[in-house]
Amino acid sequence: MNNKNMDVDFLSIKKFAESVEITAASLRHYDKIGIFPPARRGVEFENNYRYYSLMQITTVKMIRFLTEIGVPLKTIKELSQDRTPEKLLKMLKKHRNEIKNKIHFLQEICSLSAHLTSYYTRQ
Repeated sequence: MNNKNMDVDFLSIKKFAESVEITAASLRHYDKIGIFPPARRGVEFENNYRYYSLMQITTVKMIRFLTEIGVPLKTIKELSQDRTPEKLLKMLKKHRNEIKNKIHFLQEICSLSAHLTSYYTRQ
């Protein structure tokens, strides 16, 4: 494959990162830990760069979504190695329950804080 076709078929890490609103450092990290490898490695293009396909956009957006809602990278890696809709739904349900528990805990802290504030402002 020549360099002209490479520009059409693949995006550099910088261009791909910009197009999916994620940092190039995150893409490098995801590649390093085995969550999201590039479509092609630079060896094929006589350099050592990472190249990404437009077909990978949906996957990286899902990874970004999962990390933004607090799913650990280890869990995302496990899911990416054997991804099925059922496993994704199970993981999302589990994570949703964890979020609900955190919300409940934070509401209790907020209530206690309000109570203490009220108590000490009356004194």
